Amino acid sequence: MPKPPVQVLEAAREKISQAEKQKAGAYATRQLQQATAHYDSAMTGWTQQNRRFLLLRNFKTVEQHAQKAAQIAEQAANTASQAAKKALNAYLHRLASVENQLRQFDTQFKHLPLSKEEVKLLASSKLVQQELNNALAQDNLEALEKRLDKLETDTRQLSERAKKLVAELEQEIPQWNRLVNQAIEESKRKGTALLVVEKYERKCTIYKAGKAVASYKVELGANWMGDKLKAGDKTTPEGHYKVVRKKKNGQTRYYKALLLDYPNEEDKKRFKQNKANGLIPANASIGNLIEIHGDGGKGIDWTDGCIALENKDMDKIFDAVVENTPVVIVGALTVPGKGK
Repeated sequence: MPKPPVQVLEAAREKISQAEKQKAGAYATRQLQQATAHYDSAMTGWTQQNRRFLLLRNFKTVEQHAQKAAQIAEQAANTASQAAKKALNAYLHRLASVENQLRQFDTQFKHLPLSKEEVKLLASSKLVQQELNNALAQDNLEALEKRLDKLETDTRQLSERAKKLVAELEQEIPQWNRLVNQAIEESKRKGTALLVVEKYERKCTIYKAGKAVASYKVELGANWMGDKLKAGDKTTPEGHYKVVRKKKNGQTRYYKALLLDYPNEEDKKRFKQNKANGLIPANASIGNLIEIHGDGGKGIDWTDGCIALENKDMDKIFDAVVENTPVVIVGALTVPGKGK
């Protein structure tokens, strides 16, 4: 009696199942559809033959469809496997690019004054990055595909913003270097002390007779980037200043403080011009009481425009200067991230 090709049909079904596991539905759709169609034809033919008289049954066409289904399903599995590997490599490349941009914010761009929205976007991007790494470990390419596009868009936006801020800093670097070099030459010529504050590097350096003798970490105004425009903008001013008063305990709300001569004549002139140009409101005031003071070490920029140091470092700064000691405050002396 004619016997149905059960083993051939089972083999075809197994090949189709393997193709599906290799994600042929996504990467070899047409081949998987063809294999499934042949398998369905085989099953339909089997049913039709079973309705015939036992001795008249013929399963040759059924077997041919099943064999064809197995053959095409195997091809689909191979095609899908190769396509999945190619897609995975593409995702790995894209994810590595995103991770590189995020690392820049932890190194080159970590001090930039991003808006609250940008800070929130950076935090959420890092969280999504971790989620995608978890999806990658679980070979969940579907999750990668769904989230990676958005992550790339967000990090690109952050990177463009950061590079724009760095470019603004870079334009002023030659001028700031001239200002600092002139102050160092004067310190050398007169044999006096000098303080140089580099805002981007969060650093205050003591010079004695033109030689750098020590540097200390500082914290700045919460909106530190750029020159101070008016009172309340929480920006640390830039320019050439001097210490006009040394304040000890009881004379200042902080541990110790060096009061600077902000606003000086240049600040007043620029403030007046900015008002005339409409860059600041007509009722704005220029501000004052810019100090180098203690109570720092918080790990964030938190002052209203002053320069804060840890108390132990403030002691050394305080002892190194006298009234009228020059203080030069600049945005940066080198392109951020490139070093000296």
